[in-house]
Amino acid sequence: MLGAGAALTTPAVAPALIQSSAGQRTLYVSKSVRSLPPTTFVRTRDCLELVYLTKGRMPTQATTATVLADTDCAADRNGISHCSNILRLASGRRITVRHDHSMMNDPCLKPGEHVRVRVLR
Repeated sequence: MLGAGAALTTPAVAPALIQSSAGQRTLYVSKSVRSLPPTTFVRTRDCLELVYLTKGRMPTQATTATVLADTDCAADRNGISHCSNILRLASGRRITVRHDHSMMNDPCLKPGEHVRVRVLR
């Protein structure tokens, strides 16, 4: 889930990728913001959560992770936060991702929160 953080894709792309399990968010990890079409920020219930890898190796398959840290949450002039999150994958390996999101529509990832991690291909 080596690029920036979590951005939300347009509703036209999202329906095929929406996945949710009881109370556990799914993060789709992208190597680079340049590998995606232009995005807009909309409510997460309408689309997927996308994060950009900034440090570490991409997971090779879907896995679970525990959020270890959430920093740099100040919103920009458009109200979008560009949080930096450290995730501990089920294998014990750590990755750092950037999670771009609107605080009004999508909360920050919380330390201790368990998430599903899937590579966006």
